[in-house]
Amino acid sequence: MSISRSASLSRSVSLAVFRAHIENGLSVAIGVGLTGLAAGVLGFEAAVAAGTGALCVSISDRTDPLRQKLWIMGMAFAGACIFTALSAFATFSLTAFIAATAFTGLWTGLISAYGRWVLSLAMTCVLSFVLAMGQHFATVSDAADHLLLFVCGALIYATYAVGVAWLFDDRGRRLLLAEAMRAFVGYLRAKAALYNPDAEGPGAFRTLIDTHAALADRLQAARDSLFARRTHRLQLKRIDTLVALLDAFETVLSSDADIEYLRRTPQRDLMWRLNRFVHLMADEVESLTLALRSRHAHTQPRVHDGEAAELLVAVDDALKAAPGDRAVQAMLASANKLVLADRYVADLARALDQDTPPSTLAASLDLDMFRADGPRGLGVLLRQFRLRAPAFRYGVRLSLAMTTGFLLTLVFPRFAHANWILLTIALIMRANYSVTRQRRWDRISGTLIGCGLAVLFINTLPASALLVAIVLAVGTSHAYGMVKYRVTAIGASISSLLLLHFVDPLVHPQFFERIVDTLIGAALSWAFSYLLPSWEREDLPRTVRGLLSADAAYADAAIRREHVMARYRLARKKALDAVAQLSGAIRRLADEPNTNRRALASLGELLGANYLLASDLSSMPVLVKLRAHELNADDADAAIDAVRERVVGLLDPSSPQHGKAGSLPVARISLSGMQARAAMEVLARRLDHIEHAAQKVAHLASRPVIEDL
Repeated sequence: MSISRSASLSRSVSLAVFRAHIENGLSVAIGVGLTGLAAGVLGFEAAVAAGTGALCVSISDRTDPLRQKLWIMGMAFAGACIFTALSAFATFSLTAFIAATAFTGLWTGLISAYGRWVLSLAMTCVLSFVLAMGQHFATVSDAADHLLLFVCGALIYATYAVGVAWLFDDRGRRLLLAEAMRAFVGYLRAKAALYNPDAEGPGAFRTLIDTHAALADRLQAARDSLFARRTHRLQLKRIDTLVALLDAFETVLSSDADIEYLRRTPQRDLMWRLNRFVHLMADEVESLTLALRSRHAHTQPRVHDGEAAELLVAVDDALKAAPGDRAVQAMLASANKLVLADRYVADLARALDQDTPPSTLAASLDLDMFRADGPRGLGVLLRQFRLRAPAFRYGVRLSLAMTTGFLLTLVFPRFAHANWILLTIALIMRANYSVTRQRRWDRISGTLIGCGLAVLFINTLPASALLVAIVLAVGTSHAYGMVKYRVTAIGASISSLLLLHFVDPLVHPQFFERIVDTLIGAALSWAFSYLLPSWEREDLPRTVRGLLSADAAYADAAIRREHVMARYRLARKKALDAVAQLSGAIRRLADEPNTNRRALASLGELLGANYLLASDLSSMPVLVKLRAHELNADDADAAIDAVRERVVGLLDPSSPQHGKAGSLPVARISLSGMQARAAMEVLARRLDHIEHAAQKVAHLASRPVIEDL
């Protein structure tokens, strides 16, 4: 028993440590620490200045594809130097500094138009500006000296980051692949909970959709990195592993097509069998995740043949006892798909294994089509200079909030400190209200905890340990910036306050002043979030239309007897991304003031119906794969083509048939057992199932309560 517990503890620790953000934070801590040590030969002040440059540039040091790393770090280096110079030299003129503060806020908001990846670059610019304004330069020469040391530190760190990315390129890919596999494990656990007959159905279904959205995000990050390079054997094997993961995910997703009947079945024992079988798959994928710690992994595929046979026999016995029970018929279909998914998990192990040669899949697909293609070029920035542009409105809000915060410190210089207030505003305020609201409370609570820990460390630890604590706090705050902002706020508070302690050990009231500054910055970010707001509800109609367009394209690619796999995979990716986008929009909408709760409920219902439609569509390739040899080609093609035309017309917002779904049927017809009926009847039932699902989605999307958002 003790050996089992020890092994379980070791596995849990390994899973907790083998994370992309943990290793990224550790790398940042080492880089910033080494930069400070290198500059320390010139004195403590030189080490702080150079370390500040490294710290600012390190914010943009994420787990990015190697080809993008050089220019991302180059842009971070340039931005850090420019905004440090702007702050350092503008400090000699109050008017110039007010203008510089306003420009910094406006610039930060405008570049948000380029997407999520630019957030770290924006924070690099803001942090550089704010940290420089915290310095007190007596002359222009002092400012130039500080800038020179800052530039040296930033350059050292940028060089370090590119070098580390080059040396550990494959490990970075493995970490992102592991994150995708970990998200798939979470999805499987949520799926297993849905098969738990004692679980609350709606809650379990919402959890499943949330984990599905998280998985879509991790899969895209893995695609962006793994598909960027495909020339060496290991790179090709990573691509094969990701594709095997996608195939397993799609097969599991297809098993949800009949979940409405399964949740109503009185066959509790069969539901528990499905629950246990999915947990077995989750355990297997979790163990394969740990195999990625090795560059040359050796994995053995494991197919749960015994458990699968027991499951199918139990379902078959129940079907013989109640041949007309639709729930049992649906259970047989779901069980067959899960057994097939288990075989795909075994394929995942084969793709991971070092002895398995890479496939030709990377050469046969245009993988660049599957990578995220964000906005590019100067034209994107120029198009933001209009009042209705969300990025411009965000920039104006942030600019005015930061300027107000600075002016407030001029009025109350003894009670407010500009650099901490401006940093708090920039870190909290985001383009949408929901994220701003969440980060506000995370920042306040994180600062309180961080200040308390800093006081404890100063009173109990020696100076050498405090220096180590600063480096670790920097790495921790970086690691959790995109994961859990409260932890980032704690780490940032510890590192900054310990640095202040070394600069002036007697100024203990600054701990309390930092809390006051944080409260002021949080209040200003909240107040200005209502100025020129960009509410989520304003974008939701466009988001819903995008979802329907993606559904229509997915239906067009999926409802076929013979699939063009490249086209099908791309359509599937876009549809799943659209679902994740709507899921995130609904969560953000729930936090906005004066939200129409009826609209929120309708959107949740639409999201659930759309998830089931995606399950239906993903079941088509699985059905054809299992029963293709039994289908009559001419009859099957005629039925499939007719349904595809109607479904695409129902879903496509640009189609004349869109929204003309008519009245919905009372109940959906479930797919009968794959092994119990003729293949053509199985196909007919599945096509009917898909059409009903599409009707429901089109009907829910056309509700006035959604269209009038």
